[in-house]
Amino acid sequence: MLYRMVCSTALTLLIVLMSMGSFVEPFSEEPEPTPLADVPAILDAPSPGHVVLAEYIGGQNCPPCYGSASPSLKNLKNANSDEFVYISYIPASYGNIYTSQAGNVAPMNRVSHLSSDGANSAPQAYFGDCAKGTSSCYQGGAGGTSAYDNFFSGSGGKSNNMDSTVNDYSMTISQTQNGNNAVITVEAAYNGGGTSDVRVIAAVTEDICNSYPYADGSKPGHCWKKWLVDGSNSGPISMTLSSSPTSHSWTVPVSTVNGGMSNMMTVAWLQDGWSSGSARYNVLSATDSSMVPPIDVAIDSFTAASSAGHAGIIAGDMVDLSLSIKNIGADVYADGGTIEIFKVDGMTETSIGSTSVNNLAVQASQTYSTTWDSTGETIENNGETRFRARITVTDSIGSNNVRDGTVNHDAPPTSVRPQADGSSTTIPRGGSLGFDMTALPNDSVDTLDSMTPELEVKHSTQNSWDASWVSIPTNTIGQGENLRYVATVVPPVSAGSGDYDIRSRWTDSRDQVSDWLVTEDAFTLLNGLPTVLSPTDAGYAGVPTVKVDTLETVSMVGLIADAETPLNQLTVTSNSPNFVSWNAAAMTMDVQFSAVDRDAQNNIRNQGIQVTMSDGEDQNDGTVFFTVIPNGAPSWSPIPTQTISEGGSVAVSLTQYLSDTDNNGQDVSENELASLDIHVVSVTPADIVEVILTGQTVNIDTLDDDVTGTVEVVLRSSDESQSTDTTLTVIVQNINDAPRFDMTGLEDLRLKIGESYTLDTSLHATDVDGDDADIFAQLTSSEPGAVTPIAIGVYTMSWATEGPKLVQVSLSDPSGAVSQFTFTVNVIGDIIMTWDEGNGGDLVLEYDTIDYETTPKVTVSYSGTETFTTVDVTWQICNTITGVCHSIDTVQGFDQEFQVISVYPEGLRAGDEVKVDVLATDTDGFDYKSVKSFSLLASEPQVIDTDGDGVPDSEDAFPEDPTETLDTDGDGVGDNKDAFPEDPSKSESTGISGSDFPLIQILGIVALFLIAGVGLSLLFVARKNRVPAAVDWSQTMPAADHSANSMYGGAEHLFQQPVAPAPAPVHQGPPLPASGLPPGWTMEQWAYYGQQWLDNGGKL
Repeated sequence: MLYRMVCSTALTLLIVLMSMGSFVEPFSEEPEPTPLADVPAILDAPSPGHVVLAEYIGGQNCPPCYGSASPSLKNLKNANSDEFVYISYIPASYGNIYTSQAGNVAPMNRVSHLSSDGANSAPQAYFGDCAKGTSSCYQGGAGGTSAYDNFFSGSGGKSNNMDSTVNDYSMTISQTQNGNNAVITVEAAYNGGGTSDVRVIAAVTEDICNSYPYADGSKPGHCWKKWLVDGSNSGPISMTLSSSPTSHSWTVPVSTVNGGMSNMMTVAWLQDGWSSGSARYNVLSATDSSMVPPIDVAIDSFTAASSAGHAGIIAGDMVDLSLSIKNIGADVYADGGTIEIFKVDGMTETSIGSTSVNNLAVQASQTYSTTWDSTGETIENNGETRFRARITVTDSIGSNNVRDGTVNHDAPPTSVRPQADGSSTTIPRGGSLGFDMTALPNDSVDTLDSMTPELEVKHSTQNSWDASWVSIPTNTIGQGENLRYVATVVPPVSAGSGDYDIRSRWTDSRDQVSDWLVTEDAFTLLNGLPTVLSPTDAGYAGVPTVKVDTLETVSMVGLIADAETPLNQLTVTSNSPNFVSWNAAAMTMDVQFSAVDRDAQNNIRNQGIQVTMSDGEDQNDGTVFFTVIPNGAPSWSPIPTQTISEGGSVAVSLTQYLSDTDNNGQDVSENELASLDIHVVSVTPADIVEVILTGQTVNIDTLDDDVTGTVEVVLRSSDESQSTDTTLTVIVQNINDAPRFDMTGLEDLRLKIGESYTLDTSLHATDVDGDDADIFAQLTSSEPGAVTPIAIGVYTMSWATEGPKLVQVSLSDPSGAVSQFTFTVNVIGDIIMTWDEGNGGDLVLEYDTIDYETTPKVTVSYSGTETFTTVDVTWQICNTITGVCHSIDTVQGFDQEFQVISVYPEGLRAGDEVKVDVLATDTDGFDYKSVKSFSLLASEPQVIDTDGDGVPDSEDAFPEDPTETLDTDGDGVGDNKDAFPEDPSKSESTGISGSDFPLIQILGIVALFLIAGVGLSLLFVARKNRVPAAVDWSQTMPAADHSANSMYGGAEHLFQQPVAPAPAPVHQGPPLPASGLPPGWTMEQWAYYGQQWLDNGGKL
């Protein structure tokens, strides 16, 4: 009702006020009258054909400032709104112009820059970045209202001091309000070809200077309020301009100016440098936020590119020429015009194609594309072909109507003479020499990385070039001017000695090939000396066996060699009596020894012949060894050196190296040769390999994965009367193995949540190739902070959450070999055990009854495999009606039958719920608990009365006969039909007539029901007045048993106090308090628990 009254009253008042509006004139403020002197006649100054910048210093108390200077600047701006830009610096007094009010603040300090002599005066006007006192572009003082027209027009001996390239630049400023802020964006472009680096000087001004009015009440224009500088407040921003516009934005509060967004005027200009001191720079362009050309169609983009996607062109390539024009003015363009593309050669323009300009809405674009065939074009080194796009339109700005584009020439490269990599150009026999290779790409398309070098060599006396000696990697090395390829020359051992020439050439990315550049006598290959080979030399044939007193012809292949001279061209001589002759053509030496040399153990020792070898240029001495054996003894031919890797093995069949003769020098049969006995005489050293002979095959296995070296195996071949030894050389090469990590003790690691485990990796990490102490080990885990280093190689591991935790082990040795290993730590919290409720589980609960007024017997067993040190089976009885838990106990161990004994003598009552929980600890100290309580709800005993006679089957002697319930004498005849119910020998009918029996039977049944009703009433009254005895909870549930206490959901305090003494057996319980029953209680609850509630001060 009140709401309706308020609404109706408010509506009535609103109607009255609205009706009064027609009698009240709107409030208005009289505009301030403007003196006629402030609106002089404006005479247009001639346009200079480009934008002009002026900077003006005044003073609020300066009569010439408000009488002449400011009016003159305003008149110029009004008459040349798109070509004149100015900014005013207005101090409070012309007697102190270097103030923050005037914009003389860091980092710009513009007044100090302009009026660099420190003098205080006003007005001062500077065109461009003019130096003070320069009469052509600076004026101190002012008179009239066109004081600066000649400076603007560049007439009458005055100059606007703008750079000659001013029309190659374009600028725009946009201002957008965003809440309480203004977003100011300056966009600029350079259309003079290439790029231009500029500094952008920008400031927020007040269009009408409300903040600093003159003393006469007039207001300057464009007065400075804030500089727009770089993010570090160190100076104006820098831009690199090109034909594509570049922009920068600032965000300033709208409150920067007095008058809001509509009075904000941003002024900006471009200079080719900047200084807050006295240095001057060229002003390249200027604009303010009011300058938006009404009509301006510009070339937005122009590209020239190879049609095939190449970075440059060669003669015959097609060139795609594409441009886009855009209406960037404020009005729709509909005056037509022409788009045309030219090829530019010096001052000559040759038209390639053209089209008409469409009508363009504001910000609308038009594109045009054509192609040009470069066939016939002269491709010059580092040259380019220039194209020009021009639009012929009627607009206000012509500087953006022309744009040039170029496509680079792709010229063939020029090879630069390779330089030997080092001070020496001599290659020793078996050596190599590197040459640094560079080239000139001759264009802007290729780099050294995109070109492919070639290098060939030849002997200075020959004409055949060869590239097989040369290897050149695919990647360059070095940086900057030192970028190069390195070609490595490796002369073969057969190459002749002397001076060699090299030649180089290059292929660029378009497969254009440079001319060969020949370098004569680029390197000298030294002559190699002939030598006698040793067991460690490649190709060594071993020690030949000859017979004593026998002229033997022995091949020197594998015994004497020259790096570049064939063996058959060497000369071999000797003064030894055992040397007979040298056959160069057959490359054999004839020898004859007169004795067999044996040691003290009668083993045959090798004998040597000192020889002198010459290749025609140089000579060298050496010793060729022979095994001299008796005639008829088995003979060995040299066995090649066997090379295996550590951990490897090799098997060598020796039969091919054996021969034998009889006493007459005749070769024995193959069967006799196969029957020669071979055994191992010695293995030196003995700890590297294991040598096992199987027939005439020797098997050599390394003993350890980390043992290397050279092993000499002495083998002895024996016939029936003689034996001969030979030496088999085995070289075991080293292969670096990564460190190993022994997982012993970590495979089944289990931790408790929060338990800390310290792992010393040095006890698990080994390196077969080096010192274990040099192994660097690192442990990591996917959980941050779980693995923490506490010393070098020692880590602690601990987790706050349970589950499998993967630990990564990284091992590395000083040689860079790295191995990775992982193991899993099983982090365990409480392990959950589930109840078997028909679907399987760890815990099985069996009970005999859960009926009202019973004491159930319960057994809990465990079906799992764990072994436990402690088991606590805790049961409790909580009543779901009263919300009170009244009985609890704990049984130790599984498979123990226990009774669930209620504190109430009658046993379980209506609403009682039996809950059973299990807590256990296994032999490893891990805790187990049942996932939830096993719950049993007490229920009414189930009564079955098959015949429906009101007597349960359990008490009915005739459960299927509704007329009989008793058989006292047990004769199988019901008492009702038995005339002698207590005599099992008789069962005849009594003397009661058949007509009287039903009536008597009915009366008997009614009497039985009356007696049963009285008995039940008495039982109910007795039970109502029965009060349970108090329980000593301090004995029943220990206070420290937190596992048990935790089951009661915060009701622990109820079980830590004794139950109140039972009240007198009165059905109504204790007298009710003055406030009545406690909230939510029933009288039955009050009868049972009211006294306890009172004794505890109004709470349980």
